[in-house]
Amino acid sequence: MADIDDSTSTPATPRQLSDEDRAKFNALDPHAVVSTKPWEFETRSSFLRRLAIGWVILVLAIHIWVGLTVDIEYTGAAITGLDKWAFPGVGLIISLLSWWALNRPRLRANADGVEVQNIVGTRFYPWYVVYGLSFPQGSRMARIELPEFEYVPVWAMQSADGASTVKAVSEFRELEAQYMPED
Repeated sequence: MADIDDSTSTPATPRQLSDEDRAKFNALDPHAVVSTKPWEFETRSSFLRRLAIGWVILVLAIHIWVGLTVDIEYTGAAITGLDKWAFPGVGLIISLLSWWALNRPRLRANADGVEVQNIVGTRFYPWYVVYGLSFPQGSRMARIELPEFEYVPVWAMQSADGASTVKAVSEFRELEAQYMPED
């Protein structure tokens, strides 16, 4: 076997990323580190909280009613005590998961960027990649505008919240004006 002469090869020098490129790569990584600075802005949706309360009451009421009435009349199927307790138990699990999911959405911002926490997932976007906050006419929720016409829905700002959303949007836009880099 012939020996390979490595004397002519040069080691590749790593390309240095600019701060803007590094911020874009971090925005693409869902597990990127978030800011350690204190949050200057935070909002949640009171509409989603009211929706969660109504949903939990409805789900529990239906599952408890079914658990109580499942064996009123004999249908040929054997119904045990465990079966009667299973309906409220499943209703409780559905209610807990629904409560957690509907109370989770949050939007936070500070000097480093914006953190969007929706029902599924949390992402941090540095100000380099944020093009602004928009609330298109007829839309149920606001959205964070990103490069190349992409956006992230912001479940924490619902149109059903009315005046509190208008106030939250104006507070966010003040931070946006303060921290977003100029074009």
